[in-house]
Amino acid sequence: MVSAFQCGRTDLLKRYFSLIYITASELDELHAHGWLDEVDQLVTEGFVAVEELTDSEKKQAEVLAKRIAQYQKSANSDWHNDLAEAEAMVLMQNRIHLDIAIILLDEKAARQVANQLGLNLTGFPGILGRAGLDGILTKGEMRQLLKTCQQQGTYYGDKLIETLAENYGR
Repeated sequence: MVSAFQCGRTDLLKRYFSLIYITASELDELHAHGWLDEVDQLVTEGFVAVEELTDSEKKQAEVLAKRIAQYQKSANSDWHNDLAEAEAMVLMQNRIHLDIAIILLDEKAARQVANQLGLNLTGFPGILGRAGLDGILTKGEMRQLLKTCQQQGTYYGDKLIETLAENYGR
């Protein structure tokens, strides 16, 4: 979700999802990034639902966050930085009644762990690819949106950006 906020395209999330579940710590992370009003509006609209994890689920998330941190390129990776992604995985695994079909993850290490867990996933580039196939985004728009995210700190490699635009943009 961070990338959608970074480039101002939460409308694409609304196009492809009817409801997004996040945990309280994910909400805190989005607020810390400066999207307090935007996120609260999505919660008010009923598009984003905030779920509180149980103590047991929080412990599961800590284990997953430590596992994600092991995949980081930096030896100084603090597993606390991966807690939001880990909590999202726990939410998807444990809350079967919520019928969560797909998890949104962009971070490479978190995606590796989610794949190992057998979770159905996509990232913001996947959403953009779908929008491109649907004729909503041009190649140039896709490039610009991901470059905007890049400038705001999300790592998308130039090769990924170019491949996505060329293969999925109109």
